[in-house]
Amino acid sequence: MSKPSMINVRNLSVKCGHCNTYQTLAHFARREGWNVYTYECENDVCDRAVTRTYLEVPAELDEFARRDPSWHGGKRHAGGGHAGAEEPQVFEYDPFAEPGEG
Repeated sequence: MSKPSMINVRNLSVKCGHCNTYQTLAHFARREGWNVYTYECENDVCDRAVTRTYLEVPAELDEFARRDPSWHGGKRHAGGGHAGAEEPQVFEYDPFAEPGEG
């Protein structure tokens, strides 16, 4: 059996189905073997609570988060989570930082 391919969220684009613009990585959380990336629109058209996108990646396949094991993820906007979900812990994130810088 072949080894599963790694997933790098930096190679993905997330587009809003409501306003048809690309969303920005806003939050990151590690949960029970999964890395959860939250994308949101950065405009005045969409309500972030309604149009945010959650991308769940198996931790063992997540190349982006594995680049720096101490990396805890991102924060662009402070705010609530989706209904019924535990609110993820939010940390500052610089997508252009060198590995190990944040």
